[in-house]
Amino acid sequence: MRHCELIFSGSGGQGLMFIGKLLARLAIDEYPYVTFLPTYGAEVRSGTSYCSVKLSDEPIATPVVDFPDVMVLMNQPSVDRFLPRLREGKTAFVNSSMASAECTGVIHIPANQIALELGDVQVANVVMFGAMLGSQQIVDRASALKAVAASSVRKGEKAVALNRQAFERGWDLSVPQRARRTG
Repeated sequence: MRHCELIFSGSGGQGLMFIGKLLARLAIDEYPYVTFLPTYGAEVRSGTSYCSVKLSDEPIATPVVDFPDVMVLMNQPSVDRFLPRLREGKTAFVNSSMASAECTGVIHIPANQIALELGDVQVANVVMFGAMLGSQQIVDRASALKAVAASSVRKGEKAVALNRQAFERGWDLSVPQRARRTG
């Protein structure tokens, strides 16, 4: 049985709902049961927001994720709130440009730094998305890259190219993580 529970958390406006929803849409082709549950703070922009995604081969009783298998945490308040709930032996991706966490299962990704190198801090979420998907292999790389590009089309070709680059940079960061787990 395949089953994965994920939490994406950060400040409102960091694009966590975007990547959570994008993963849920992508996963529909790979998993018979998928849920996406967004949760917003009272002050959406800059306040903590998060979403839960569940993927399974069997029916899902509730969309609530209590103890996730995978986390993407973009800031320190998200690390402080959610990291203690990570299942033992599972993985949290922490944006080390804005947060720190020293414990087993944490992969540090300097997402903001990479996004700034690419020219726009707003693609930090896509860097994290690429790193998480590359490491966890939840969905196919080509499908994910196509979905990232398609979601950017309305913003123009420059945005499409930037998001592709951000995704690829994140994915490339995950290659050493995959090698360590399998080798």
